[in-house]
Amino acid sequence: MTIYLGADHDGWLLKEKIKLSLQKQGYKVSDQGNLKHEADDDYPDYAKRVALMMKKNKDSRGILCCDSGQGMLMAANRFQHLRAAFAHSEASIKQARQDEDVNVLCLMTKNLNLKKAESFINTFLSSKFLAIPRYKRRVQKLNKLG
Repeated sequence: MTIYLGADHDGWLLKEKIKLSLQKQGYKVSDQGNLKHEADDDYPDYAKRVALMMKKNKDSRGILCCDSGQGMLMAANRFQHLRAAFAHSEASIKQARQDEDVNVLCLMTKNLNLKKAESFINTFLSSKFLAIPRYKRRVQKLNKLG
């Protein structure tokens, strides 16, 4: 599984730390930017890059970082093949993976340290979609919206 990363200027430093952490764990990571800190960049550009790569690689996951996490969440969910969730607890992430087959995790970088981010990411990557009939039906409906 490839994990695609994206972040704007506010998420850049955390993304860089996450990238190293995931690589040390043996994950295949593809950084979709920003590749350097640029104060005037815009989060939709990096959400789009991740979305385009994930469309080519259906079994991949995405992690997006910005100041509030909400901008990336809104941008990611504009793409029909993405199901993005905001990380605010391990329990909510696990439920989003199990029930909605979420494939993109959006992280708020303001007041989020690397240890907590790693915990959220571990939950995101280790949780499985339960694929019971009603959950599959709902995901199929989500995929047809837009």
